[in-house]
Amino acid sequence: MLYPLKNLHLQRLWWALDSPALLAQPLVTRYFIDAEHQRQMREVLHSLDADGESINSHFQKLGPMPMGRYFEQLFFFAIQHDSQYELLEENRQIFEGKITRGELDLVLRNKRSGGIEHWEIALKFYLQIKNNAQPQHMLGPSTRDNLGKKLEKLLGAQIPLSKIDEIQKDYPGIEPKLMVKGIFFYPWQQSWTLSKGVSADHLKGAWLSLDALASFNDSSGKWLLRKKPDWIGGLQFMDDKTLLDIREMKTLCQEAFSEEKGPQFISRFRLMDGIWEEESYFFVCPNEWPENQ
Repeated sequence: MLYPLKNLHLQRLWWALDSPALLAQPLVTRYFIDAEHQRQMREVLHSLDADGESINSHFQKLGPMPMGRYFEQLFFFAIQHDSQYELLEENRQIFEGKITRGELDLVLRNKRSGGIEHWEIALKFYLQIKNNAQPQHMLGPSTRDNLGKKLEKLLGAQIPLSKIDEIQKDYPGIEPKLMVKGIFFYPWQQSWTLSKGVSADHLKGAWLSLDALASFNDSSGKWLLRKKPDWIGGLQFMDDKTLLDIREMKTLCQEAFSEEKGPQFISRFRLMDGIWEEESYFFVCPNEWPENQ
């Protein structure tokens, strides 16, 4: 068994590598080449976990960054410690004159196949607001982003970057790949529809209004209000000191809404073999969401 990992960065890293893909697209790739590769990385992470201070120091030196950038850094770190891959470039910028056209998130060599691959890495959390398959009805918590826009950007703008002459000259035959992880949330206790282009096996959560949370009764687990970058999964606790019961969680959500208007990410944990593990995911939204955003 891999778990429990003690270091928080490594917990998030394993989730990044091992969680199911969000999308069902021809370019979607898995991190692990096969079961043996997965086993090898388990051993690597166990070894690294013995010196958690070095891990913390590595990520501390990177400085503050948005959660999406941090998510990319988890992959860069993994590949640097992975015998199956060779990291060639990260965040390679593409210019047209003095204008930045875009960047390749990651360029690597797959040592098993010998091929060069361009990975676009993304972490997304979307909430379905209408019971249909239209990707534009999967909204980000701030409502400024949606799945339709993201697919258009990934497939129409970012993936084609590896086909331009500059990149083909440096890496002939480079293959573009998508590595998109995260969680999609559906209206609590309501029917929902799988959006176009989404994998049936993706991680799922529920969203509900603050008023609905008031009538939410659950005494079977413990709860955590999650702030970025702890939206990234894989969290585990050896005890419940930082976890809350449902009454405490409701109070904390009320307080959080007095400070910020956006949806709040909470999750329920259950005790499994002496370890508190993630069981389910929720967004608690303002009663008027998404109209009030």
